[in-house]
Amino acid sequence: MFEKLKKIFKNREEKEKHNYDLTFDNVAIPEVHVKSTESHEDADKENAPISYDNVAIPEVHIRNRKNK
Repeated sequence: MFEKLKKIFKNREEKEKHNYDLTFDNVAIPEVHVKSTESHEDADKENAPISYDNVAIPEVHIRNRKNK
């Protein structure tokens, strides 16, 4: 009986192990835009227009959890 339980738990542990490649899976890769933008040199820093062209928006993937 205990041998059967050991096999069940061993199989469960093997299924729960994940082999993540951390060099790529958890790295955020920024978006780089090489397009030149207008220069607003004459405007002062406080009233200068805000440009959102070069802002990288991260992609978020939310996975559904399985109900146990």
